Amino acid sequence: MLINTTPRNPNRERVRQVKEALRAALSLPDGATVTVTELACREEGCPPIETVVALLRPDGPPLQHKLHKTTDAVDAEDLVQVCKAWGFDVQISILAPLLQENQI
Repeated sequence: MLINTTPRNPNRERVRQVKEALRAALSLPDGATVTVTELACREEGCPPIETVVALLRPDGPPLQHKLHKTTDAVDAEDLVQVCKAWGFDVQISILAPLLQENQI
């Protein structure tokens, strides 16, 4: 069972950085929304915290990918994984600078 409350608050700045990096790398239109949510899981065998990244598009089905780590730990390689799961071919050389530009 996923619980939408975590033992700690996710880093809101890092959530913003991940959203902006994906938006820029995928050249998303204004109507598209990227969501980044950190969830705690209390089920046996489930990672204690995961980050769920979703893409909501007005002209297509919603896309979602789970990363078994906190939002703070999400890096460019993870976002390449997300993009591939969504059917986009984005190179790490595109995403890495976008995340570094936005580092706090």
